Amino acid sequence: MKHFFKVAGGIVAALTTALLLLLWASDGFWPISMLRGRIAANIDVAHGRYKELAYGLPIREIDEYIQLLKNRYGIDVQFVAFCTPTRSEIDFADAYDQISMEAAKRKFGRDVFKEAYDEVAKPQTAHVETGHVN
Repeated sequence: MKHFFKVAGGIVAALTTALLLLLWASDGFWPISMLRGRIAANIDVAHGRYKELAYGLPIREIDEYIQLLKNRYGIDVQFVAFCTPTRSEIDFADAYDQISMEAAKRKFGRDVFKEAYDEVAKPQTAHVETGHVN
């Protein structure tokens, strides 16, 4: 009888582990996605790597924004999803960015992400001569 309980306990432990791994991998289990994002960001920041995770449709100036952050500050931008991100991808990226972007702001002493976005989003002003017709 003692052997039966050992075997049954092992089976329960294995099934519980399998269920937790399945939940971890499934979309929509937001606490785990957020936890994974925070852990990944803390590891990257601890190793001096700064990154912004993006999702959704990219803005028109995205290539210029990515190059500006990379060349000026050494910050990478990585897309985790485009048009239809899952809840899990959104939660992971948002949690990651919260940690990583705050660390970058502390390192550079200002919001370099906003600065870069504002710089590339400025309308390109061209000098246009206008004439007045009477």
